[in-house]
Amino acid sequence: MNPAPAQLAAPATGAADPSAPTDGGLRIQAVSYGYRGRRGALPAVDRVSFDVPRGGMGVLVGPSGCGKSTLLRLVAGLLEPDTGSIDVGGVTPARLRAQRRAGFAFQDPGLLSWRTVRRNIELPFDLAGLPKDRAWTDHLLEITGLTEWADRRPRELSGGMRQRVALARALATRPEVLLLDEPFGALDEITRSDLNLELLRILSDTGTTCLLVTHSVDEAVLLADVVVVLGRRPCAVRAVLDVPQPRSQRRAARDTPEFSARCRAVREELEAGR
Repeated sequence: MNPAPAQLAAPATGAADPSAPTDGGLRIQAVSYGYRGRRGALPAVDRVSFDVPRGGMGVLVGPSGCGKSTLLRLVAGLLEPDTGSIDVGGVTPARLRAQRRAGFAFQDPGLLSWRTVRRNIELPFDLAGLPKDRAWTDHLLEITGLTEWADRRPRELSGGMRQRVALARALATRPEVLLLDEPFGALDEITRSDLNLELLRILSDTGTTCLLVTHSVDEAVLLADVVVVLGRRPCAVRAVLDVPQPRSQRRAARDTPEFSARCRAVREELEAGR
């Protein structure tokens, strides 16, 4: 039996952003899941519970292979929990997926080489047989800094720019929740740091609730409103750390004792959960 998760008390450096709504977000309650095989079920997720407020950023950290990506697929509606429930703004993941209100971005941007930046962003409309929302696409191009590159092909872009296209594409259908599986993991440290801050700005602009998987403790503490620390497989919640600092202050916070204290608290839980 896994112990109840700890609520890590991080030093407060500012109040939560008052503009961020606090209801209608992501709620995961006592979710368990196991993969079926010839030798029986292989437990992957064990009674996981946590909340992410509407418009908030939840970040999952844990050992490699612990089940973080499985948990992300459960929230996406690609897998059904064996027990427990997942609610996104009052809607089940399966219904959310059917309504195309979940967006995805991964480490590999997966852009189509023969399409322009604009046409890659519009791909979800084509796949769903929906009319294109040109005004929204223009807005996504603007907030991701891609307007002047709208007619270029992926081969003409840097790695960071290709990830921006993938992020804009994930937001094309105005999803209720955005699910990110190490989207910046393959980038160099400087580009990754810049895109972390860009992601916060974009999410603040769109008001999208987000759940991100990362192996970087610093990235988790920088991005998250809620850090969820998971133990080894089957993953269970070891600790939940609320980060009350407004997003506008995150860039300056990286060199503060408070930031270091939060990172240390997360690392200690990761070490204890190995």
